[in-house]
Amino acid sequence: MAGILVVNERYFPDSETEAAQVGATSFTRSVLRCLQKAGLAAGVILYKRDESCEEPQLEFVQRSGVGCALLRFNFEMSTDAVSQAIATAAAQLCADHGFRGQAGQAMLYYQTDALLGFHPQELACCVTHHGPFVHDFVEMFSARDTARAFGDADKALHLFKHQELGLNRVRANGRMFVLQHSWLQREYLLGRGVDEQRIRAVRPPITAPEVPEPLHDQRLAAFVDGAELLVFTAVARLDYFKNVELLVSGAVQARKRGVPLRILVVGDRPDDHGAREVLRARVPDEHRSEFLAVGKLPGPQLHALFQQARPNGVFVCPSRYETLGITPLEAALSGVCTLMVDSPAVEARRFFPAAHRFLPSADGLAEALGQVYADPAGVEQLGKELRETIAAEVSEENFERDTLSAWQDFSRAAQSRTPRVAVRQPARPPARLPAQGTRPTDQGSTPTPART
Repeated sequence: MAGILVVNERYFPDSETEAAQVGATSFTRSVLRCLQKAGLAAGVILYKRDESCEEPQLEFVQRSGVGCALLRFNFEMSTDAVSQAIATAAAQLCADHGFRGQAGQAMLYYQTDALLGFHPQELACCVTHHGPFVHDFVEMFSARDTARAFGDADKALHLFKHQELGLNRVRANGRMFVLQHSWLQREYLLGRGVDEQRIRAVRPPITAPEVPEPLHDQRLAAFVDGAELLVFTAVARLDYFKNVELLVSGAVQARKRGVPLRILVVGDRPDDHGAREVLRARVPDEHRSEFLAVGKLPGPQLHALFQQARPNGVFVCPSRYETLGITPLEAALSGVCTLMVDSPAVEARRFFPAAHRFLPSADGLAEALGQVYADPAGVEQLGKELRETIAAEVSEENFERDTLSAWQDFSRAAQSRTPRVAVRQPARPPARLPAQGTRPTDQGSTPTPART
């Protein structure tokens, strides 16, 4: 079946060289490349929330060399109106990409479940749940932490509502499938009644470039080169999920124990200094000259950083909750010694051997950094060995193989089943979620946008 991607317009940049807004951007790009190689790509629907619109609006554009339908809508619109707009966009994209007359045989791929409640009944679809499930997150963390993680209580409740609508649709519609990138989420979906036969797993689509470009930022390059041991992380957003304060606390503690390290944090927009300054304030004055925080880097420059940091760098993933964890896997596949928080709430943990995991505390990270520094093999050799371990499982080729196999299975199943109307049930918020209108009271915290 021809495939059409449905993606948040903010997360599909004009060029692949632009810095990713979220980690799921690279995953979506890989799905698109996979379908293009197989001759199955029929374009992209980019959805954009616009509260000023009274009816859905469609505009057909080129984005990064790809034919796209830009859908402006909001969640207060009629479900039928948005569904019809999606169906119209799919039909036009199929025609524009050489699949004329096959719109009814197209399968939509949703990056996340935000629009599943609007999915046209006559079309098959599959979904990868990139963002965390609010219901799952609140079971692991407090209501206050949930509000903070998703921006505020209103945003958490909005996201919960539409995740539940999407989950109801997946459960009830035999032509909706799950392209699973996370065993963490698989267990949640199975526990909520999704048919296991409609879930297919794919391995992460990650390949390090053979010859990356050099770092352009000379100050950053000098900071990396001047470190005896560089402890660093890189994220699209410095939010509650990423828990970068743990990296800072653990690295500072390791310095106090005599490990001669520098701390580098890469994340958030270059012009948004707020979260980086909060992290800087956590570093005692006597260690602050060995701390640097910069804005997120475009993909090629991030890989340039990995290349330059291989001889002396330790990449750290300290996340609280991560449905995959693409960047630490990219670092490891680039040959950088990488430490992963030893938490079942972080999916990428399962790819890392025990020697590269640390207990989720400042003491745990400081201890792990001390062991890496003292290892007679050296940081660069540890990185080489880790790359060999992970490369056996994680590659673009394995991802393409898994995705096309799943796409074939989904196509056969969808074509053998008659479209069926989903049963819609009202969503009930988890008991622990804060009441609508409340806000977290942490001083100094910076709300992040809801992940829809």
